[in-house]
Amino acid sequence: MKWLNKFTLLNLGLLFALAVSVAGCGTALGNLSPIQPVHNIATALEEQSENPTEEVVVPAVPSETLAKPLLDKHGMSTVGFRIGKARNANMEALTYIFAFNEYAHAEDQWGNFLNDWTDTQAQIEIGTGEEDRKLVDVIMMSDHPKLFDVQARQPILTRTVDGITVSIAYWRRTDLDRKYNRGNAFSPFYETEALHQGDKTDVFYVKITNNRDENIIFNVKKCRIIDQGENIYNGMDYDDLKERFTYMARATGLYVTNGLETARRILIEKRMQIVEKQVGTRRTGVRPGESAEGFLPFVQTKLNALELKVILPIEKAPPPGAAQRYQTIEFEFPFTHDRGIRVAQPSPKRY
Repeated sequence: MKWLNKFTLLNLGLLFALAVSVAGCGTALGNLSPIQPVHNIATALEEQSENPTEEVVVPAVPSETLAKPLLDKHGMSTVGFRIGKARNANMEALTYIFAFNEYAHAEDQWGNFLNDWTDTQAQIEIGTGEEDRKLVDVIMMSDHPKLFDVQARQPILTRTVDGITVSIAYWRRTDLDRKYNRGNAFSPFYETEALHQGDKTDVFYVKITNNRDENIIFNVKKCRIIDQGENIYNGMDYDDLKERFTYMARATGLYVTNGLETARRILIEKRMQIVEKQVGTRRTGVRPGESAEGFLPFVQTKLNALELKVILPIEKAPPPGAAQRYQTIEFEFPFTHDRGIRVAQPSPKRY
């Protein structure tokens, strides 16, 4: 009997340890972000060693003999990239994620690096006698919170093209609730568990800086996310968020009114200036030498999404009096999505 009691106690102890372990695992997943910047180099190396496959390409530095001296000069390192097939490595653009030491950066440092990188990238894409040409796509990753008016909790990706710099970071629903779903106001991104996936949101914080001599135009409704299955998730504006509240029976009265007032202060579309007035419409954007930033929501991605491309189209106005047409640059940022982390996220909460 004593032996049986000891056996029972041992089982209870193991059961308790298992429960604590499972709870701890759930807590850890719940603290992670379901959407994160592109694959990390170290993670990909581990993945490749465990399961060698042509789907995983791990070139630490593009054309190392050309690029490495420049990266060392500016104190940068390769921290991530878009995973692709080995047979397409020299045919498709590889997105390399560079970061300064400790991920901190200043905008002038990024500008200095890009000035030097332009010639190096041209040499890489032309190719040398020793190696084939490569199409290289460069983005910077940082954790520099002072870059934004609203501090980011996730890594920031930055891309610069033709004098336009765009930075983007993902915001978890839990962090949005903690900051905006409090007091006598619903968060503009408030949602209930019962909502359909197509009525929920994934929210990013975006900053656009215009260093050109002409206006640039930005329309959140033209922004989109595309996953590996070619599913498209469109950008949402203020009116879309307002309509969402009608889908939730308990979202009424002063709480909604105050939540929409918050939306007017924090959405990037509402923080942009009107740069062009046309018949029947006004176009918002960023004037030369200025910046605009704020939250940009999208329709929530499906659970089976793995690879995400966040695409932000920006129109460049031609010089005054020029016969040129408007040109559109599509700023594309690669992210990954994890279903397990998404499912483990905490339920909506009021503070």
